Amino acid sequence: MDHLTFQEQLASLEEHYKVLVWDLPGHGASTLENYHKRFTELSAECLNELMESLQISEAVLVGQSLGSMVAQHFQLNYPEKVMAVVHAPGIELKSHVGNWAKPLVPVFIFLMGLIPEIMFCNSFGKHRAVKKEVQDYLARSIGKIGKKLALKITADMCYDLIDSSPQPTKVPLLMIYGEKDLGFIKSASKAWYKKEPSSQCIEIPNANHIANQDNPVDFNRALKAFLEGL
Repeated sequence: MDHLTFQEQLASLEEHYKVLVWDLPGHGASTLENYHKRFTELSAECLNELMESLQISEAVLVGQSLGSMVAQHFQLNYPEKVMAVVHAPGIELKSHVGNWAKPLVPVFIFLMGLIPEIMFCNSFGKHRAVKKEVQDYLARSIGKIGKKLALKITADMCYDLIDSSPQPTKVPLLMIYGEKDLGFIKSASKAWYKKEPSSQCIEIPNANHIANQDNPVDFNRALKAFLEGL
């Protein structure tokens, strides 16, 4: 998606906070000219360059799905710049299944690639949001970056969840997920919350994977309460 995914959060936050929304490489108005490493690592580097150019020394990161993985890579490489992280939702970077699963990733991506592009985009939206307008936004967004790039990023995300990863510096965390999201995502959020003593975990009612758009009122309330407690 692009920075417009957080449009419903801006008015709620801008009165009290400086807010930066940005497009990941290859998304929205951002280009992607040198895809030379795992997408999540590359995106974390781009975020650091952006913060350096804007002279932002420290921030609270809010990562939605793929953005959660980017936030974790950023936290690993630039820990001094992270005040807290909101995973909305997110899955912890660690080996969830083991290296035996790596040969299966290309097979999974190949099978996904057999789906016609229009069906691929519409399905992406339909199964990740409750509201029709959010489903349409998701379908349009993934259509703009194209199925080829989307599948390459998906493969990188799979490898992120297969490879072992070092533990980042401890900071306050908020795990936030939609009531109607996939079971394994909700379970992963709860398990992550239980092992992190300085974390909070909140379920957003009437929302799927894109909870910040499906139910912005409850999402914004949870996000603001977390920020006010820092």
